[in-house]
Amino acid sequence: MTLALKYKIYAAAIVAAAISVGVLAGAVWSNHKIVKLEHSVKVAKQNAEVIESGSRELEQRADEYKQKIEYLEGSLSELETIAKKQDEKLKELANYTNTARDGVRGARAVRTIESTNAELCSKLAELGHPCGELKRMLKPKNHQRVCRDSRGII
Repeated sequence: MTLALKYKIYAAAIVAAAISVGVLAGAVWSNHKIVKLEHSVKVAKQNAEVIESGSRELEQRADEYKQKIEYLEGSLSELETIAKKQDEKLKELANYTNTARDGVRGARAVRTIESTNAELCSKLAELGHPCGELKRMLKPKNHQRVCRDSRGII
């Protein structure tokens, strides 16, 4: 074998070794990346499980709050109905109170006049009524009559 052939064989062996080392290094690097990515996937799955359990808890809380809101809305509706009824009763009571106040004012405006039978007979005679009928109607000696207006009509 000639020296040139020996160098060519050595050169080919070195190239083959370099390619083998490159392939081997690439395989090692690839396996390292795969292991690293698998670890990242595992961590991501764990994080997803934690987030999912947290979201389930939040959904459960949201459902509880929805139920509370529905209950409170129902209570509010009942309270509004009760308040409307109480307002109506207050209006009725205000009307009754106003009517009673008007009655009291009217009663305060009424004055009483004490008169004897003779005075009543003379006043009735002025109006054209016979006094004898009044005597039968009035038994006590002094009698009170109520004047309803300022004109003096008894």
